[in-house]
Amino acid sequence: MGTEGRKDWQRRESLSSALVQVGVVAVLLAGAVAFFVHRGTVRKQTEQHLHAARNAALRGNPADLARAMTELEALFQLDADARDAQALAADIQTVLWLEHRQPGADAKAREHLSRAEKLESQSGERYGAHALHLLAAGRAAEVETYLAGLEARGANNARLTLARALALQARGDLPGARQAFARAAETSWRDPRFTTAYGEALLDEGQYPQAVEAFSKALSVNPDHLLARLSAALAHTYQGRKLDEARKVLAHVEARGAELTPVLRARAGALKAELALAKGAPDEALTAADAALKASADEHYALFARARALAVKHDAQTRAAFEAAVARRRNAPLLYLDGARALQASGDTEGALALLDSYEATFGPVQVTSADGAKSGLLDKESRYWLARGGVLQAANRLDDALAAYDKAVAAKGVDLARAQYAKGALLLARKDYEGARPLLAAVAPDNGAGTMAEAYTAMGELLFAQGEHAAGCQHYFFGLVRARAQGTPREALAQRVDDIRKRLESAGQASMAKAWKAESASLLE
Repeated sequence: MGTEGRKDWQRRESLSSALVQVGVVAVLLAGAVAFFVHRGTVRKQTEQHLHAARNAALRGNPADLARAMTELEALFQLDADARDAQALAADIQTVLWLEHRQPGADAKAREHLSRAEKLESQSGERYGAHALHLLAAGRAAEVETYLAGLEARGANNARLTLARALALQARGDLPGARQAFARAAETSWRDPRFTTAYGEALLDEGQYPQAVEAFSKALSVNPDHLLARLSAALAHTYQGRKLDEARKVLAHVEARGAELTPVLRARAGALKAELALAKGAPDEALTAADAALKASADEHYALFARARALAVKHDAQTRAAFEAAVARRRNAPLLYLDGARALQASGDTEGALALLDSYEATFGPVQVTSADGAKSGLLDKESRYWLARGGVLQAANRLDDALAAYDKAVAAKGVDLARAQYAKGALLLARKDYEGARPLLAAVAPDNGAGTMAEAYTAMGELLFAQGEHAAGCQHYFFGLVRARAQGTPREALAQRVDDIRKRLESAGQASMAKAWKAESASLLE
């Protein structure tokens, strides 16, 4: 009897326990489902915010970067430990800090980078931002070591390549930097930041057509990229081209008002100053340059415009102004080479040579590596430097020193070889060394008219006239005038040149040839 009661109690207890357990399991299951649904929802929302942030940042303007940060701030409300989002925020704030000089961006960049590193983000944004922070601290050599370590682990992306380009540029290896900038731009062609950086490097070197091409590629991705638009307009203005278009760009950018960062305001001011110089208004240029420097004291193009304006005015502070521009951007050949020419033109040959001496002190120690692995001094390959030095020395009537500089320009065998041959040939021609000048000029002004330099054909015409070869001289003069017309030389200047050659033929007793010359050259003046 006692046994039966115990069995009934056990049966009743088991049923009750089972119901309780079922309830507990149901609650746990519902909680688990709710947890996973919530986590899935959070993950989806964070991915959406991260995707939106990347797309906004890709356009590259400060307003776009601000929109990207708004998306990331919303993401951090959901998940403050999203490591790749922290890395992207570090990258964006680093751009605002170093490329746009936005106040307060430096602290934010460091904060986000620290979070990304603690969370062990493996994204390119984290490593790229870290490298740029090292560069900003003046630790370029450390950057190269850091990047080499990453590359040994297989890391390879546009941000790291851009950091390498900037590190190479910082130590003066401009050929290596150009290659790295080009690789970064090619790897991440959808992001105008990288192509614009390449264009800026080319502009610093005074390679205007190549810089315009790079900026054009950036604008093909985002036609409203403000820095690319301003820099392209500046490159055109340096060449004296598309000035009306540059003025429209300036008006468009200035109208953006509050969207402009210090760097954009300063770049617009530098462009405004150069446009004023182009129309012969140095005082207006000085006002614009000074306003630009108030926006950003680091704007070397504004410092350069200010120095150029002072040179036009033959101001006593011109040399100091060019030295200030060089001090701000020591690895920008444009500032030295064009600065020296401007100083020489203003009558300060000593200042021009001092600026070129600074160039030699900066780049002389730099060793570069060729495609075959051979090392050589950068200046051994820098024909443009020796051309600039030769030009200043020649204008100062130091002809032997100028000839030595031109010899080095020819020996460099770079992209400026033709111009170096012409410069040396023209100097020898001026010294009436016809035998020395002839092979040099013949190389750049061939008889078949295939040469591209109008001045080389003119020089060869003068040499041939001097040696009594009037028929061949007329042919070379004609080729020179054809190219001069194609380059936009005014009709009046062409007509004057045609008439001068006619008079020289008549003075040399070549009346019939003078008549033929007048008839043949008439087509150039139509």
